[in-house]
This record gives sequence, structure tokens and C-alpha cells, in this order.
Amino acid sequence: PILYAMFRFFPASIDLRGEGFLWAEDLGTYDQIFSWSQEIPILSSIYGNHISGFTLLMAISTFVYTRMSTANMPTQSQPGMPNMKVIMNFFPIMMLVFFNKFAAGLSFYYFTANLISIGQMYAIKRWFIDEDKIRAKIEKNKKKPKKQGAFQKRLDEVRKMQQEQQNQRKKR
Repeated sequence: PILYAMFRFFPASIDLRGEGFLWAEDLGTYDQIFSWSQEIPILSSIYGNHISGFTLLMAISTFVYTRMSTANMPTQSQPGMPNMKVIMNFFPIMMLVFFNKFAAGLSFYYFTANLISIGQMYAIKRWFIDEDKIRAKIEKNKKKPKKQGAFQKRLDEVRKMQQEQQNQRKKR
């Protein structure tokens, strides 16, 4: 509901009508940094006859954010991981196509949200997380003998009981 409200708010907001920011003359409609008058058969019907600057910046920041967040993902050990990475890399292109005709304020909102997220992720990785310390702790924990859980202990007890019963049957 919140995202739907954002999509409805930016084009309909009276406060944004006629308000400019940087190169955008009106934040209530799309901003165009480049436009063409000729109709390009497939491109014009899907993308439009202009390139929106804030949408382009939003797509680039989405791509950077996606790359940063998937950099430490595990390898393709799970069945759907390769497909998920392809979809995540294709997502900024889809956003570029979908958001090109939306209000510049909405694209700018997502652009700034991506920049803040990228900044937070960078700060956390740079100043709060010591990866060498974490790797050393993981290696240390790998060398420790593993404790058996309650379920594993119960399974071992049942296995021992079955072996004892089989040994008693063999003696008879």
C-alpha cells in the first residue's frame, strides 16, 4: 500500500507541480535530458520519445546497490541462485523502462533512497565489520569438536539399542 501511495502521490501532488530541481523543470511529471521527435517503432511504444535523467540515475544506483548486496552471496550451490542473479542484474533495466514515464520526483526519491542504502552498506562494511576477524573466528569454530544436539543424541541411543538387539539375536 505504501508503494502504491508513492506512485499515486508524486504525479498528483500540487506541491510538486511546477517545482524544479536541478535539470527537472517539474517534479510532478517526467524530466527529459534528451528527447527525439521521430517515432522509433518498438522503442517509442515501450520506452517513449525521451530519456529521463533521474530515472537513468536511479537505474544506475539500483545496479550499483544490487552489485554491492550480491557481492558476498554464496556461490550457486542452491538450485535457483543462477536465475536469481540474472533477474537481479536485469532489474535495473526494467526499472529504467518502467520509470521513464513516471514523475521525476518518484525517480529522484528512489535514487536518493538507493544512495542512502549504498552509503549505509559501505559504512557498515568499512567501519563496523572486520572481515578478517570474522574469518578467523569461523576457522577457529571449524576446528572445535561439534556438540551433539538432543535429537542427535537420541538417534545415537536408538542406533546403539538396535545394534545390541541384533547382537543378542545373533548369539541365540
